[in-house]
Amino acid sequence: MVRLLLIAWLWLLPFGAQAAAIMAQLDRNPVALGDPVVLTFTADGIVSGEPDFSPLEQDFDIRGRSQSNSFSMVNGVSSITTTWELRLYPRRTGTVPIPPIAFGADQSQALDLQVMDQPPPQVSTGGAPDILIELTAEPQQPYVQQQIVITQRMLHITPLQPQASLSHPEVEAGKGNIQQLGKTRNTTLMRNGRNYQVIERRYALTPQQSGTLTLGRTTFDGIVADKNSNEFDPFGLNGKRIRRFSEPLTLQVQGQPASYTGKQWLPANSITLNAHWQTPADKLKAGEPVTLTLAIVADGLAAEQLPKLDIQAPAGIKAYTDQPELRNDPGSNGIVGVRQEKWVVVAPYNGEYEFPGLSIDWWNTATGKQETTTLDPVKLVVTGGQATPAAANAPTAAEPAQAAPQTPQPVKNPDTPAASAGWFAWFSWDWYATALLIIWGVLSVGWLLWYFWKKSQTTLNKSAKTASMPPKVRKLDAKTAWQRLEQACQQNQPQAAHDALLQWLEVGLHLRPALLANFREQAPPVLLAEIDALNAVLYGRSSGGWRGAGLWQALQGFKLSTGQATVKTSELASLYPD
Repeated sequence: MVRLLLIAWLWLLPFGAQAAAIMAQLDRNPVALGDPVVLTFTADGIVSGEPDFSPLEQDFDIRGRSQSNSFSMVNGVSSITTTWELRLYPRRTGTVPIPPIAFGADQSQALDLQVMDQPPPQVSTGGAPDILIELTAEPQQPYVQQQIVITQRMLHITPLQPQASLSHPEVEAGKGNIQQLGKTRNTTLMRNGRNYQVIERRYALTPQQSGTLTLGRTTFDGIVADKNSNEFDPFGLNGKRIRRFSEPLTLQVQGQPASYTGKQWLPANSITLNAHWQTPADKLKAGEPVTLTLAIVADGLAAEQLPKLDIQAPAGIKAYTDQPELRNDPGSNGIVGVRQEKWVVVAPYNGEYEFPGLSIDWWNTATGKQETTTLDPVKLVVTGGQATPAAANAPTAAEPAQAAPQTPQPVKNPDTPAASAGWFAWFSWDWYATALLIIWGVLSVGWLLWYFWKKSQTTLNKSAKTASMPPKVRKLDAKTAWQRLEQACQQNQPQAAHDALLQWLEVGLHLRPALLANFREQAPPVLLAEIDALNAVLYGRSSGGWRGAGLWQALQGFKLSTGQATVKTSELASLYPD
């Protein structure tokens, strides 16, 4: 063993006696930004340590690294050579220094690399490059929150290998939102006498503030076929790897014009308002709910930018709405935003009503002027029920003079003037009010005493009755209450349906107290409309026959949406937020 170590030491002694000379060289200089350059370090002799390439990472991306050793002996003199090859991608243009690289105690010499913005033009192609990346914008000077269409194109003549990527544009300076429109398109384009293959993407950019907005460079990284290589390459990995960049795109964003007077800033190509009544507005039935669908369609705005539609229903009309439906559709000039709201409208009584119109102010980006989109008022004609009760048109407190003549006045007897004079002398409004207050107090106390006595008797009777009932009949379960409610709805019995619904609220939903007023706070608009129709029949506000199919269908939808038959009050409130 000692003999082998001695032989190895003697064999390596000539190498240790040589000082390692390290030379650095580039395969080409200058180079285009995005193209690789190969940096080679060659050491004649044994270096004193491993190389440290970290200083190169400041100005270069290191994408490949290899090391090889060669040994030779000439006339009894042995030598060893070590080679390191690095594939570098410059990160900036101009003169980029390559600092000395330390190999232990040894180091290489420094170099300078010239990096150009684009590859040098080829004389044979008239100065037109084989690959171009470009960004364009329309319009060039948009308003804040106006939609800008950004077009990214990659033009190439050299065939590309599948291993390629093209980055998306990103906001580098300023503030804005950007998203791609549709899919990537492939087409052709003639430029500078050359027929290019084009890869095109379109984006919608929405600036969030005025001022300068800049999109940074977009990068193509791929492999093109190498004309100088004759080797068969089934995987397309032996081509020439290149990188190309687009120029940054800078836009000047204008602020909201001072002449705009709308409530909300809406810059768009066009905005329209649409309305659709499920039943014609002049053929509505009292107590029956009808769906009104309202929609805002904006060419050049996202659905999230569109305002909420506030409807002020006329007196005597009830209107409920649910969560709006937002949709963004791709259009020829960018995104077309659609906001759709569904309203449930119920008219309890017969009559004619004026349903109000709507209007939206917006800024026409094509003409540079403010415009208003309107929806005309609609006349509602309601039949099939009762007329509006007189109480609904009763005079307010501001009209007491009209009620005074209806009060009976005492008739004077001409035969007894002294008695009449004495009576009126004793009478005064203060005494009259005091007497009424005393009578009201006595009646209230008597009614409270009677109420508590009646309640105690009822409790005793119920306890005795419950004790005498079989165990299975003492308490109505949720299933039985639900079956009774279904039977009452199918047989169109309003009073039975009302009673069964209260029973189901108590044993099925565990509402305490089981009142329709509590349930109304948690019911969706469709179910609210059916409950109003049921109350209209029970309390004489509708003379038409009641149909329980609508209530039963609404209750089934409500029960399915909760996911279970027993729902707590807090859980129901979260299903239908305001």
